[in-house]
Amino acid sequence: MNQKLAYVLIIHLILLICACLMPAILSKYYLMIAIEAIIFAVFAMSLDLIMGYAGIVSFGHAAFFGLGGYALGMTINVIPSIWIGLIVAAFIAGGIAFFIGVVSIKTRGIYFAILTLLFGELIYRIVFNTPALGGSDGLVGLPIPELHFLFFKLNMSKTSNFYYVIVAFAYICYLVSWKIVESPYGRVLKAIKDNESRIPFIGFNPKYYRITAFVISGVMAGLSGAFFSLFKTFADVSQLHFLLSGKVIIMNLLGGIGTLIGPMVGAIFLTVYETIASTWFESYHLLTGAIFIFVVIFMPRGILGLFIQEKKRSEK
Repeated sequence: MNQKLAYVLIIHLILLICACLMPAILSKYYLMIAIEAIIFAVFAMSLDLIMGYAGIVSFGHAAFFGLGGYALGMTINVIPSIWIGLIVAAFIAGGIAFFIGVVSIKTRGIYFAILTLLFGELIYRIVFNTPALGGSDGLVGLPIPELHFLFFKLNMSKTSNFYYVIVAFAYICYLVSWKIVESPYGRVLKAIKDNESRIPFIGFNPKYYRITAFVISGVMAGLSGAFFSLFKTFADVSQLHFLLSGKVIIMNLLGGIGTLIGPMVGAIFLTVYETIASTWFESYHLLTGAIFIFVVIFMPRGILGLFIQEKKRSEK
């Protein structure tokens, strides 16, 4: 085992230990904030997978988040199984992502982003005007079934149990995403971001990579939305709204795109900040805007990007 790998493993171990100790330190209220922050961290990372590594900007990413929540809500109302609900959520979010990707694949840059925004708004309007999905009220009072493992059952209505499951979910999603971006597949995605027109000359089909990356991102966002609805015990149209799509882009820019960890940091920071700041004053959005402007001007690579830049300077 080389020194760099040992260092990374130690960092991961420390972070996991700290995360596992949170239920013993935080009150139930702050533990619930932590759960929400981690869910949004995975959602932000799912966008970074395409925006930060493949250069695919999506203005309608909330559609997958919301569809995952509705899919799980509809499923557990019929079949009280979290596993089946998550599978259905992943399938529906991935299927819609595949459809949007195939339809929009001929466009690039801002045109692709606008198309994702239009598809997201279309999905929002369909759900909003469908009585079977609760219309503007959404699906309220969702049950929280027990999570069945091989030898035991986990009571997910207990906040600490839900927290541990979300931490495990986030860590698995990070490992999968890291494996993707560090694989030959991930290197092709990075090449597409740098210069897509040259990719066919080295024997790769950029359309295949763009679509599959979009589907993987959509599945991860859908699973995040499913856990969010399970946690909140409801699924409503705000999870599909374009404002949430804009918010997750801000999370990526705050943390630093193209880093995986950065967007997670940005999501946790923004979620915790808004939750706490909203209890102190009504106009907290003004301060949020000021923070975002400051980051864009003085830290264009985001919070994590600033630390990486300082580390490179110290190594010189």
